[in-house]
Amino acid sequence: MSLRLTTILLASWLSLAVAQATERQPACAPVTVGVSDLGYSSYLDGTTIRGSNVDVLEEIEKRSGCPLHIRWYPRSRLYAQFFSKELAMTGASLRTAERDRYGTWLPYTYTHFELVLLNQHAGNFRSLAEFVERSNARLNITRGVSYTPEAQAQLDRLQQQGRLEYVNDYGVVFRKIQAGRADGTFAPPTIHLLNQRRFGMSARMRAVTVTESPRAMVGLYVSRQVPPETVQRYADALRSIVLDGTMQRFYERYLGADIAQRLFHDGTRDILDALPPPR
Repeated sequence: MSLRLTTILLASWLSLAVAQATERQPACAPVTVGVSDLGYSSYLDGTTIRGSNVDVLEEIEKRSGCPLHIRWYPRSRLYAQFFSKELAMTGASLRTAERDRYGTWLPYTYTHFELVLLNQHAGNFRSLAEFVERSNARLNITRGVSYTPEAQAQLDRLQQQGRLEYVNDYGVVFRKIQAGRADGTFAPPTIHLLNQRRFGMSARMRAVTVTESPRAMVGLYVSRQVPPETVQRYADALRSIVLDGTMQRFYERYLGADIAQRLFHDGTRDILDALPPPR
């Protein structure tokens, strides 16, 4: 039996097992999930919240049988609300030691940040350090986003040089780039591709990967106030979403097959290993 067929059969079995287990379990209490401006991960379409992260949350609700109420927050307020126990869950989160003190992290996908510059400022930068040393371009980034220590060190250098400004959301970032008040940003494809398209800047900007920001896992944070058995139901639902390829299909829907394949190029084993084992 081929590895692909084995994976498909395992995913189908797990999805069925999750559904059967959910039918036997008591009802979950509904919880509020906070999401914010993160491009194709979560964005406002008028007053409707859409995006791959929203699709994942709706699929978790369906597979776990646990009601999730999704609410929109400015990125700068999202974790303040989570830390003060006003939110039971946050979507699309990188793992940090501070966040671990308040919740359980459940990974489900990957991301990596890219240096995104107007064409006239783009160069063959292999790292943020090279960009800091060899360019005069200015970046805007948003508050409330976590970066690797190596990337943050270079962003701090830019700020000391007066070449970096923090703003409230990525809509502001791209409006300022469009107005000539910034030359680029530092963001993952889920974020910068949506904003380039929205602001008609796709042909005017170029993105490159940098060594300070390798691919990283992204997940949900669940408050420690949520009962462990409910957290396990979320985790089991996520495991089945990743195993049967649903997560990858969500990314293909928003980002296209090429970008999705690059993110998932060597499989999902580290995501599955990082989730609590199924019960």
